[in-house]
Amino acid sequence: MGQQVFISYSSADKAAAERVCAVLEEAGIACWMAPRNIEPGVDYPTALVEAIRSVRVLVLILTEPAAASPHILSEVGHAFNNRKRIIPLRISQKAVPDDLEYFLSMTQWLDAPEGCTERNLKRLIEATQAALAGAPIPHLTTPPKSRRMWLAGAALALALIAGGILFVKLRQPAVRNIPPPKTVDLTNLPPPTTQTTSQPKTWTNPADGLNYAWIPPGTFMMGCSEQDSECKDDEKPTHQVVIEKGFWMGQTEVTIAAYKKFNPKFVPHDPTSAGNLPVCGVSWADAKRYCAAMGGRLPTEAEWEYAARAGSPHPYYGVISEIAWYANNSEDSPHAVGKKKPNAFGLYDMLGNVSEWVLDRYFDKYSYDAAATGPDVEQPLASNALATARGGFWQNDASRLRVSHRLAQYKEGDDIPIGFRCASDHP
Repeated sequence: MGQQVFISYSSADKAAAERVCAVLEEAGIACWMAPRNIEPGVDYPTALVEAIRSVRVLVLILTEPAAASPHILSEVGHAFNNRKRIIPLRISQKAVPDDLEYFLSMTQWLDAPEGCTERNLKRLIEATQAALAGAPIPHLTTPPKSRRMWLAGAALALALIAGGILFVKLRQPAVRNIPPPKTVDLTNLPPPTTQTTSQPKTWTNPADGLNYAWIPPGTFMMGCSEQDSECKDDEKPTHQVVIEKGFWMGQTEVTIAAYKKFNPKFVPHDPTSAGNLPVCGVSWADAKRYCAAMGGRLPTEAEWEYAARAGSPHPYYGVISEIAWYANNSEDSPHAVGKKKPNAFGLYDMLGNVSEWVLDRYFDKYSYDAAATGPDVEQPLASNALATARGGFWQNDASRLRVSHRLAQYKEGDDIPIGFRCASDHP
């Protein structure tokens, strides 16, 4: 069963909204709440609009912060325009602005000046159940404020609806000062877009039989992504990197079958593993030797992130469940390579499945002066040096699959499932 009720609330009222959602769901009423119901990688404003269209009732936690919030006005306006039943749980007794009152003028309010008490929540459950059944809603009262200036309020509200819904992004915590997002017209919202390219240029390496995709030269911002609240210190500072020369990158992680051609004595942790699974449990040095034997090399950390992003500035290059095997969908095991959607460069499983070795020695902060590509990249040659792995693996939650996430790892790679893919400078 899909969600039946959209919970509209100000970020200042998150605790109240979560309690309302919990009691409604205990009563068998499925709720939709941001950010809980927005999957990583999904466009945030679009998800809100689509959720409002899909539910039957909007429950508004009506407080003073909510009444002053542009994104609450947008959410209520969309519910009004889509003819959804609206139940304002009015905690604040202060008058609401004329533009919000316009959208609430045809409904009644559930007065709850004492807040989310057991009595008020019971009344809300009964009101919501009646609204879902299409019956008269009990316990509601007529809005106390006069309905003057409806036309003026309507004009102002519609203008804000057209230009204001992207303020919902303010509900997401931020780690640095980010300018307000540009406003857009959402009266005819198109589906979210992702960067696409023409058919990827590929090459089959005769040495290992694996396909490689061409990664063109370019410039990107490496490190913590735009509006990413989960970045660690070692993902900073975000800095511009120039990839001066194009290169080939394995379209998939190196498979068990391919690695056994190089090392016939290699035995996976599970000897019954299928050959199309990604190889893991290979040391950094063995991964480097394999790539060299195939006429290639390990990609540098900058090359890996550039190739993984494929032009995307976001924490994920797509909707996470569509592009990666991770804790929520892997069933606690790796999967055959190339079964999820590729990124815009035609690369599969850059996030999830198994983590991937890169060439660089690990440092806990980026240096603007450090080489990003070429022979000057510092490698973990010292006995006490840590290597770097990227991309996360099948047991990780989504936060560890963010494209900027870094893993410091001993070169033996015995602690977690680390595999790799090769880069090549083949003409």
